[in-house]
Amino acid sequence: MSTAENDTKAQAAAILEQQLEATYPNFDADMRRSLASMGASLATNKAQKEKETSEKPQVAKIVQLDFWQDGKSAAPNALVRSALFPALNAQQKKNRRFLDEDRVYSVSGVDVIFTGKQFDQSDLDVYLELLNISRPFPLGTPIKFSAYALLKALGLSTGGKDHKRLHSVLIRLCGGVVDMTDHKKRYFGQLLQGGIRDEITLNYEITLNPKFAVLFGLGMWTTIDTSQRRALGRKSTAKALHAYYSSHTAPNAHNFDTLAEIAGLTNSNKRQRRADIIKAHEQLKVVGFLDNYEVTADKIKANINHTASQTRSMLKKAVKQPKVSQQRKKVD
Repeated sequence: MSTAENDTKAQAAAILEQQLEATYPNFDADMRRSLASMGASLATNKAQKEKETSEKPQVAKIVQLDFWQDGKSAAPNALVRSALFPALNAQQKKNRRFLDEDRVYSVSGVDVIFTGKQFDQSDLDVYLELLNISRPFPLGTPIKFSAYALLKALGLSTGGKDHKRLHSVLIRLCGGVVDMTDHKKRYFGQLLQGGIRDEITLNYEITLNPKFAVLFGLGMWTTIDTSQRRALGRKSTAKALHAYYSSHTAPNAHNFDTLAEIAGLTNSNKRQRRADIIKAHEQLKVVGFLDNYEVTADKIKANINHTASQTRSMLKKAVKQPKVSQQRKKVD
């Protein structure tokens, strides 16, 4: 033990001895001195262990988003159950709003605050593809791709204007700061940390924030059918609802106003908003996402064409339910 540690222990023992004397004045002096020395040793040893532990280099946890199948994209529910990526029209894209810690609409259990220039559904297209590209690597590893390959993967043209538009999307994703909470799990920061571009080859190297993985916890993320989303083309309202409904196995009937908020529709004409949402459901039916939909005066219910795994999950729930009912009857 070093001289400094001995001095610290001696000081601690003296303080403890004084406290014992004040509390138990009739206690044997030698016993009091012994107890104080033991207490000081224990406290000093504990402090030393805590110091050694804190000084040890911490091993970073490796997070890799490799848990969804090919042909799908994936996103945290907080991204698709909110209006973070609204269905902006052409005019709104030209005059994007700059939000300053604005709370965007989200469903119960999700809270999203955004600072930056408004995103839109085409930004979500790019971000979903970047998450796909990152799958083989630990999050935080720079991912490399060519602008040409990314545009082709998105089903877009590859002319000069398209390259310029893609770069604008990447800048916007870097510039926007999200502060989002999903059932007590909170992430704040950028969706993209930044990157570099080779001006000759137009190849990119971009980094995703590994801390974003906190929103990919159990039951907190959803898969999105890539081919269906691509088939929707520029139908941004249908894309917004496709992403939202993808986070549900069997969605309940929704108010038209609620769906308008989720899709970020700002048209003050409620009749037109209702017509736009019904049209979007028809488009979702055409691409095979919906089997059908039912419209009432103020609500619409989407019936999803379920995947095999979703069907199995629903069957399991249906089989379990009668057993619970029977047990209750026996108790009654």
